[in-house]
Amino acid sequence: MRISKDALKGYILEEVLAYLIRTTGYKLLVDPSQDPRDLETRGNGLVVKGRGGVHQVDVLGQLEWIPAFTFPLRLFVEAKFRNTKTGIDAVRNAVSVLLDINQNNSPTREQKVFPQKYQYVYALFSTSGFTKPAMDMALAHQISLIDLSGDEYRDLRNIINQSAENIVGRIGDIANEEGYEPDEIGISERGRLVSGVRFFIRERLETLPTGVQHDQFDTHTLEDALGPVVRMANQYNELFVAMANGPYMLLMKAENPQAFLHYATNHPRHRVLITWSRQDDNGQTWEIMPSENENAYRLSFRLPEILARWIFSVPDGTRQRAIQAKQQYFSTITIYRYVEEKDLLFRLEFDLENTRRHAQEVFGRWE
Repeated sequence: MRISKDALKGYILEEVLAYLIRTTGYKLLVDPSQDPRDLETRGNGLVVKGRGGVHQVDVLGQLEWIPAFTFPLRLFVEAKFRNTKTGIDAVRNAVSVLLDINQNNSPTREQKVFPQKYQYVYALFSTSGFTKPAMDMALAHQISLIDLSGDEYRDLRNIINQSAENIVGRIGDIANEEGYEPDEIGISERGRLVSGVRFFIRERLETLPTGVQHDQFDTHTLEDALGPVVRMANQYNELFVAMANGPYMLLMKAENPQAFLHYATNHPRHRVLITWSRQDDNGQTWEIMPSENENAYRLSFRLPEILARWIFSVPDGTRQRAIQAKQQYFSTITIYRYVEEKDLLFRLEFDLENTRRHAQEVFGRWE
């Protein structure tokens, strides 16, 4: 059975995302030695034990601090790289995985009195957006959906697509050299290829946890295919995960990450303008800049599609609905960052008056 190019693109994207959101405070879990109770290695890689079965995990992180009134948090990261919108099946799978794993409460013999318990959550990324049923179900079950279909991620999508094509092509070359069809490559060979891809990216981007023994792979054959992906990830450097004043998680790309960090570190709480234009990604990519110094930094984020549908469904009421969304959901945007064992919390507060002034000056209209 041939490895799917779409699946391979998803695997590559997951590893790149693990690097780009590394400062959100999640430590990558890659080996059962990091948690012998809940993690195992099976034929397809790492799995997490649930109440009724085990579940394959591609990228799993553990938050290095514990929020009040909850168990320690662990995050599943799954990425879909397709030409069509990600549908309800992917969300349904996430819901069932969380339901089974979060109900697993069987302590080991050594943990009869004080078993360790984690709260698992799920983030689903898609390069092509999500269907409405998928969004509705995700909202009902607290699955975070992140849309990577915006123009700001075009270069990353293109380089991953090309890399996957090169790897799949290389599989065909090897099969021809050895006298069999690509479809005849077995599960173990495909699993080892995927492991090699993950190892290559993790090693190059330095996301491999320290103190964990790792299988060694001959990755020099992947250099031509995956080297450009690593270089592109380094160009992006970092994406910022933010929580809006509502049920939406936002993935923010800074025009200059260091400029944003410099300003936000010196002004952990500051007022911001939130703007958008019909000419920019059909109005679905919004921008943030500080009110006091509009040139200090610029963040962009893809508007959650369920909000975009509501805002743009009534042409005559678009601006008013955009204002309502900003006031209701984006009045306070919180960004948490953990780096070098330091916790940083940035609060961006929506400034309606100055946003209206800015829109009048730049676009010739009031927001």
